[in-house]
Amino acid sequence: MDKIIYTRGTYSKEVQKIELDVTENLDVHEFKLICKRLACALGYSSKSVEEAFGNNYGNESTSKNIKQILKG
Repeated sequence: MDKIIYTRGTYSKEVQKIELDVTENLDVHEFKLICKRLACALGYSSKSVEEAFGNNYGNESTSKNIKQILKG
């Protein structure tokens, strides 16, 4: 079992730590879904999350975003 852990760097009244247990064979589409859920749990609006992550697997804007993330 793998873990995805987010710990907030500064104190606030928001969630301070989120820990997710995931299977070792997690594919990229399931990982994307987890990231979207994590963003929502941290208080981002659903509109912001959809704009950032997109709504479809493999659409052109998602491919461009992934390439941009990989380039740094």
